[in-house]
Amino acid sequence: MSTRQVAYIAMLAALYVVIGQVVKFLPNPMVPGAIIALNMVVVVIAGILLGPGAGAFVGLIGTGVNGFFTPAGNAYERFAIIPHTIMGLSAGVVGRRSVFAGSLTILVGHGLNIIAFILAGLLPASDITGKLFIYGLAFETVVDIAVILAAVPLLRPLVKKAALA
Repeated sequence: MSTRQVAYIAMLAALYVVIGQVVKFLPNPMVPGAIIALNMVVVVIAGILLGPGAGAFVGLIGTGVNGFFTPAGNAYERFAIIPHTIMGLSAGVVGRRSVFAGSLTILVGHGLNIIAFILAGLLPASDITGKLFIYGLAFETVVDIAVILAAVPLLRPLVKKAALA
């Protein structure tokens, strides 16, 4: 891994943490007590633009720092470390072929988060069958995919220019 890639990983992991501090104020309008976790898109964008290893590291480091070392850190964030690492890895694998397919890996993160939260006892399994939960998850997923599809084309030239410098 190049020094430049390590710098990108550090910047994107820091961006994940910063956005993680802001999203606690973005409630999901469909699910009481839930937020729109826009910081998850940073992991997917990292995977698409920088590859599977970088995506995995941004998920691991960003979520880990946010979960253990910030005021927004909570059990949900800590149990999302492995799901977000896998999401970043899968975004890097799939996103090299298609930005749209890569954006859909946000579903990997959401799905693994739900499984982790159920296993940890943070989310009752019965809650995921309710209409509000499903609509809220669908709303968040659509927002996430839209942000990824808008951000990747804007950021790709910057990453390529920096890679050439």
